[in-house]
Amino acid sequence: MSMTMLTVLQATGVSAAYLAVTLLLPFLFLHKKLHGFANVPIRFMIYFMAGNFYVMNLVFLLELLHLSFRLTLILGTLAPFIAEFVRKHKGSFRLYLERGIEKLSLLAGKEMGRKTFLMKLGVKLKKMSSGRMGMKMSGHWMDVLLTGTVIVLVLYMYGLNTVHVYGYCASDLVLHNYWINEMNSNHIFADGVYPFGFHCVVYYLHAVFAIPVYVVLRVFSLVQTVMIHLMLLAFLKTVCRARYTPYIGTVVYILSDVFYQYAYYRYYASLPQEFGMLFILPAACFAVAFLRERDFTAAAGREEKGLKAVNLYLIMFAASISMTLAAHFYDTIIAGLLCVGIGAGFCFRCFRWRYLKRIVTAGIAGLMIAVLPMAAAYVTGTPLQGSLNWGMAMLSSGSQDSGGADSKDADDGGKKAEKADKADSSKNFLARAAGMFTPKKTARILERIDYYVMNDNIMAVKILLGSIAAAFLLGLLWMLFRKAEYGAVLISLSIFTGLLAMLQVSEVLGLPQLMEVTRYPVYLVYGIVAVWSLCLDAVILSLCRWPKAMNVLSMAGLIAACVVVAETGIRSPRYITAYETNEAITCLTDILHDNRDNVSWTICSANDERQMIGDKGYHYEMITFLRKMQSVNKNTEVTIPTDTVYFFIEKVPLYYRDYINSEIPKRKVSLAGARKPLSNKGGILPYIEDARWVTMSHMYYWAQAFKELYPNEMEVYMETDRFVCYRLRQNGYSLYNFAIDYGYNGND
Repeated sequence: MSMTMLTVLQATGVSAAYLAVTLLLPFLFLHKKLHGFANVPIRFMIYFMAGNFYVMNLVFLLELLHLSFRLTLILGTLAPFIAEFVRKHKGSFRLYLERGIEKLSLLAGKEMGRKTFLMKLGVKLKKMSSGRMGMKMSGHWMDVLLTGTVIVLVLYMYGLNTVHVYGYCASDLVLHNYWINEMNSNHIFADGVYPFGFHCVVYYLHAVFAIPVYVVLRVFSLVQTVMIHLMLLAFLKTVCRARYTPYIGTVVYILSDVFYQYAYYRYYASLPQEFGMLFILPAACFAVAFLRERDFTAAAGREEKGLKAVNLYLIMFAASISMTLAAHFYDTIIAGLLCVGIGAGFCFRCFRWRYLKRIVTAGIAGLMIAVLPMAAAYVTGTPLQGSLNWGMAMLSSGSQDSGGADSKDADDGGKKAEKADKADSSKNFLARAAGMFTPKKTARILERIDYYVMNDNIMAVKILLGSIAAAFLLGLLWMLFRKAEYGAVLISLSIFTGLLAMLQVSEVLGLPQLMEVTRYPVYLVYGIVAVWSLCLDAVILSLCRWPKAMNVLSMAGLIAACVVVAETGIRSPRYITAYETNEAITCLTDILHDNRDNVSWTICSANDERQMIGDKGYHYEMITFLRKMQSVNKNTEVTIPTDTVYFFIEKVPLYYRDYINSEIPKRKVSLAGARKPLSNKGGILPYIEDARWVTMSHMYYWAQAFKELYPNEMEVYMETDRFVCYRLRQNGYSLYNFAIDYGYNGND
């Protein structure tokens, strides 16, 4: 089987496993309880949020208790179903159990054939579903078709990279691989306390479905990206009035070439930040749904269903906020900005105590749920991971800068100047605000947004900023038309995207940086396409209120948007240069397959394969291997105590440098590289840029020299014009000494 076909099957399997746990199981458990509740997009988000939340916290709980194994994870997954079944069938539980055992015994004893069993099961399933699907889907076939088209477009745009580029498309995935590997030993937070929601889900898929971690990390980005787009579509479905306007923003987001690569390139890798994006818009959706509930406290006694809806919205809002923090801090920051926008848009509700106390309590509860596992680990002696220490240091330095209490004189001076500062505060504020938007700074703002967000198109930048203002004005207009809730959504999204646009140019405006400047476009573009859909929806709604006419107009708008995208440019699927060669991943996959019943093998390579192997074999660091023979004499000995040793050598070394890793390597290993001294730096520095070329050149010429000495034992396991893997079999009781003089050892 080709590696491409295997990758397709692996991506399909990982996607099916993830969606079965996070969508199918919650649907089976909750669909009767939610029958007739809200609309399909909201129920879709409830199922998805419930599934992810349950899996994350199940893994957190079992890992902290050191009880996380395949059996306990499966039992924990099935526990809600078992509890519900026992509750419903207390009296007849024994009877159901006996019948089930009887059928299984008949099947096991071959008294009932497998075909008969499957036929009876199929008849029951047909009775359960007969006619229901057709009834539920009647009138919604166009939505099904368009949603299917969205999924196909996402798979085309991002899936080609997944099935043709086998390595990790982000440098830090090796570190995440290591953290997840450690969870196999119930050692969560191996490198310190850090948001582990993403790692919990990947570990669950690995442990329950026996999928290697490196395979999940290679292909999980595809299903993750599909769901990110479906969350955008589901959110727009809940806030737009016209039927097809939600597809406008979603299709533009997928196809348009107007946005720069910073808005998309992180989708090509399975990363915690993008995983956390799955929960941002659902959090907003549940907050808006809660704020749309009117007079729920007064109606509590006579509207039991309405009260339950309110509580469910708050619970799901808390769960969504919790998962943003469990996945990545950046997602919580963005969710916080979105909540600020919603608070401003729905100020006529948020400032009522009965709404405010509930939604604030739900938000705090969600944050506490996410913090609890990290706090438990920290209290029991696990230190903070390095990036958290950096974040806390930034916060503390910020507070010190604002304090100004270094001396008594400074403190006294501050007190004396306090009254004068208060008197001039309004004047200074207006002056600073005017200074933020001078013609020179305005030009810099446009250039900066054009550089990071738009694809060299100043007119598109002006349209982006203009649409934010238009959404705000349309929101005010609809409030005047007594459609306060609809107008509030427009204002909320305009404020949210406006804040993101300001943070994108925070350096120009003199505002603090909350995250790396290249991270903002991911969120800004995700929000701006929602603004565009809502603006068109508001215009259509102002032209016509008749549903059928609105559907026709929204379909016309969708067709027009597709035409505009085609005229302005459709972006092509992008191929990211991975941090491992395709040949290395193919070779690793073959080695794992060939040695599935054997652990006495070692791969000698650059460091990435170390974590991919997991506990299936051993790894020897290439730079360590070469350094040990820099000075060769009769006492020098380099041995690897396994029956088989594989040597991975890149004949065209990767240019392991920029985060996007877009530069295609061209320089081959050569004598010029082998004559240069090996890097004496630590970590991955010997495998970056020119140092990697030097390291691989040394390794290549060592392999040629060793093969001359042992031509029969040192065999080629796999070779292309860009990569070669040598395999050496040896007697475990009589090991080869790999320390030879290959002519370029360096320090003789």
